Amino acid sequence: MKIAAVQYCIDHDDPHGNWSRIEDYINKAKSQNVDLIVFPEYIIGGPGPERVTGKEACERFCSLAKQYDLDIVSGTIVEKDPEDGKLYNCAYYIDNRGQVLLEYRKVHLWHPERDYLHQGKHGFGTTKNRFGITVGMCVCWDIAFPEGFRHMVFKDGAQLVIAPAYWTLEDAGPIGQGHNAFSESAFLDSVVPARAFENEIAMVFCNVGDPNGEGQRKSPFGASAGCTQIAVPFKGVIAHCAARTEEMIVADVDVETLTRDAETVYKVREDWIKGKIFGGSPAYEVESIVKPSSQ
Repeated sequence: MKIAAVQYCIDHDDPHGNWSRIEDYINKAKSQNVDLIVFPEYIIGGPGPERVTGKEACERFCSLAKQYDLDIVSGTIVEKDPEDGKLYNCAYYIDNRGQVLLEYRKVHLWHPERDYLHQGKHGFGTTKNRFGITVGMCVCWDIAFPEGFRHMVFKDGAQLVIAPAYWTLEDAGPIGQGHNAFSESAFLDSVVPARAFENEIAMVFCNVGDPNGEGQRKSPFGASAGCTQIAVPFKGVIAHCAARTEEMIVADVDVETLTRDAETVYKVREDWIKGKIFGGSPAYEVESIVKPSSQ
């Protein structure tokens, strides 16, 4: 699969104006024979309860996927559930026919999101795309928790996991930035390839971007941590945005071969099934051993 990830600079003041630039990137990806293009979290105007849409945003992405004959991960869209009336942060994997193969509602909400969003309750699903690859999705802060990956990979056989994000340097807060102004970038560059190696998967992380100097507006929520990247077993990071500004990266990824060969070497999936990995099945009985103090 040839995969593109767009570290996109969202115009927070003109949600509808983002669409023309989104289509420009889709057209650019198509001209490079890309099979799948990924956009970041909150792609339509940034975060906030005022950015709620109906299904029309997803439907527009479906039309673009069909028009340009490629698969699209829409980033995320804030939607109101028609049944419970609650707001969710939703991501979609859409195939080249314009069909939604997978909908994911963000499970691990970042702290400010909890003021208006609700946690997705359907867990981490997977789907098989037209290339025969089993795909899972998560969003932003989800990548900090390996449990979701274990479910997608070891229980549902995911080979490719895609994570749209809206991750800023300021997410570390004054305390974290007091230690390192770029601590969030260090976090991402550590965790993303780790998830690829430890789970024997191809991993696509797609973050929001800062302005690239072409008249784009800065985000009101802070500077992007950047680090949009594609990581795979054995090789590590095979594509990475050069800076924290807007950019599209493209990589040709042999997902089937890399994930198969990683399992041949490391046998992590086999060991999980056989119960040889802590937390797998059968469950381990944990005994706490308290040694007496030497004093």
